[in-house]
Amino acid sequence: MSVSESEHRAAYLRALDPEWPRPREDELPRLLAALAEAPAAEALATEALATGEADAELTGPDELVAGVREWSAAEALVFREILAGPSTGSAQARVLANCAPLALSAGAWLQWLPSAGDAESELTLRVLALYASDVGVGYPHADRGSDYRALLRAHRVRDETPGPRLAGSDRIESAAFRFPALLLAMSRLPRRFRPELLGADLCLRAVGVLPPLAGAGADALGVPLGLLDLGAARWDEPRPALELSLAAAEAVLAAGDGARLRHGFAWAWHELRRWCAGLAREVRLATHPDYDVWRLIWTRARQAAVYHGGFPLEGRPLAHWFADVDAGPGAFLDALARSALVRPGQPDRSPLLTGLIGEKGRMFRVFTEDEVAVLRRWIAQLPPPGAEVGAAGSVREELHRAQRSWSRNGDLPEADHRSTVDQGGDFGSPSPRAAYRTLLGREDPPGLRRFAHDYATRWLARSRYGLDRAPGQLPPRWDPETGLRAWLAAEHERHSSEHEAGRPRVPDREALVESTLQLAPLIMIDGGWLQGFTDHQHASSASGHFLFQTYWDELGNGVRELNHPGIYRDLLREMGVDLPPTDSPEFTAWPGLHDESFELPVYWLCVSRFPRTFLPEILGLNLAMELSGVGGGYRDSRIALRHHGFSTQFVDLHNTIDNVSTGHSAWAVDAIDGYLAELPPLAGRRDDDAVWQRVRTGYRSLNPPEGVVATLCGTVRARTTRYARR
Repeated sequence: MSVSESEHRAAYLRALDPEWPRPREDELPRLLAALAEAPAAEALATEALATGEADAELTGPDELVAGVREWSAAEALVFREILAGPSTGSAQARVLANCAPLALSAGAWLQWLPSAGDAESELTLRVLALYASDVGVGYPHADRGSDYRALLRAHRVRDETPGPRLAGSDRIESAAFRFPALLLAMSRLPRRFRPELLGADLCLRAVGVLPPLAGAGADALGVPLGLLDLGAARWDEPRPALELSLAAAEAVLAAGDGARLRHGFAWAWHELRRWCAGLAREVRLATHPDYDVWRLIWTRARQAAVYHGGFPLEGRPLAHWFADVDAGPGAFLDALARSALVRPGQPDRSPLLTGLIGEKGRMFRVFTEDEVAVLRRWIAQLPPPGAEVGAAGSVREELHRAQRSWSRNGDLPEADHRSTVDQGGDFGSPSPRAAYRTLLGREDPPGLRRFAHDYATRWLARSRYGLDRAPGQLPPRWDPETGLRAWLAAEHERHSSEHEAGRPRVPDREALVESTLQLAPLIMIDGGWLQGFTDHQHASSASGHFLFQTYWDELGNGVRELNHPGIYRDLLREMGVDLPPTDSPEFTAWPGLHDESFELPVYWLCVSRFPRTFLPEILGLNLAMELSGVGGGYRDSRIALRHHGFSTQFVDLHNTIDNVSTGHSAWAVDAIDGYLAELPPLAGRRDDDAVWQRVRTGYRSLNPPEGVVATLCGTVRARTTRYARR
């Protein structure tokens, strides 16, 4: 297998990592080159609709959708014809396996399009609505990929999750990783490729069911095809995904990026055509009896060559045959069929099956049950000696060509083990105000991740200082029998009691406006600490789905009127403050905002870049945020706002959706309890105490201690961590 073919697998694997956002230096040119290969959208649409001549008007989203749907239906018929013919039973399995890299990552190409800097934009709201449908917001393992995993499991195709096992699978062609690898790599560069990604998304929604799966058919697959339709609605979503994708495309067109959106559409179509053509060739081969057995031999040859030096096969050690599999199947399969190990047409009398791999044979349990079935089928179809072999020669030539794209253990390039933090470059040591705007995006310039990791580490180290003596914190130990629900109820009652007893003093109008303004850098990125959980691997995980659903709520569930940053901006306008867009230079330079007002939001943005590294701390921070005003603070704020005649929508909304029974606070403790309960045992006991202390630190990090000693503790800790990495 060539380096370039193997690289598709490695690129796919790298792009899955939520903490490896910067593509390698050679990957960006590869992305741009792949996009450049695609024909113009007009030409592709014209060809698909068979108009016979270029039509300059045939470039709108509706026309492109119609063209690709017609192509998809025709391509499904190609696969239906192949799969309806004589088959060894392998062809359908090849379809299921080769659709896995794309189907298991369905929708993942949208994962980083929303960002803290554009949380109010119409495009972000529309993309989030589409992505929330893909991941099954509110439920664990309810994403489209999980639906496909269930299908693989039902057909005894190994249950694979996107990761090393899938990327190294010897049942999947390298070409099957090309398109999803490119899509996922582009998703890590959302600012650069947003229009192209949404064009590609529209193409995939229009295709609906991937043509190889549509060709297999609902009866053979055992599931309704609608379950696999990328353009269909899911769960109780009233709008189909195709309609949601068209809405996002309209927002791109309104922004003046229509040409790039159409190019992304055409590129995705081009990649799908290329993939389908290659897979159709492979599936046709899979219907031939020699296909499975030769693929088995080729895959196992490297290991088998070690053990078969003493067994002769037509004058050569069998190990030499295994070492020479790159020469193709013809001579090897013929020699094996003529050997004493095989009796053509009689698998039950063939010593290979009755002796060598039997319970007392020297190769017992070397082959799986499925592999034994492959050997049995191959022997059963072998013609008797001297019989006509028909077109076997030409098929074996095709097999020889096809094996160049096959994978086997050891073909996946070595991973790049560089730290995801120290990726080179120097971002310097900017002030929080100066760093804020750069951190709003999700594409990191050189050195930014080191800055972010050091800032978060320093903040968390300060939060640990004196933790056990600090009032109002999480309990010293987590109880696996009761979890945090009882503690949550008690904290809610304490907040309420303090509110009832305190009779808060209503600030004057000027003080209220000033305090509301200083919270703007924080509230305009509401939910920003959770943006790492839009990553596909986290958004529907057992604990992560709570955090993604919370983020989805903070941004208003796709509705501008419920978008928290938007509501807060409206409140500030009532107060006479009209702030610039959050991601603009004018916002961070706004003279009315104090430098210290950027410190906590910068921590949010820094820690959110490491959803895996700082998961326990983020779980604790999330609980602190969601519980902070419920029952007390929000009620105090409501009194002050009403007193001065301002809208109370922002605090009213938070006091309800953050509630401790069914709201964000409840989800926060459920996420922590679930995460700790699933920790594996370590050294004969659960390793939950050390992790629990990290959760406690994250909880306190919303309000870390002030003072010289606490700050110095954080600085020393950050420097020590950096030296340890090096």
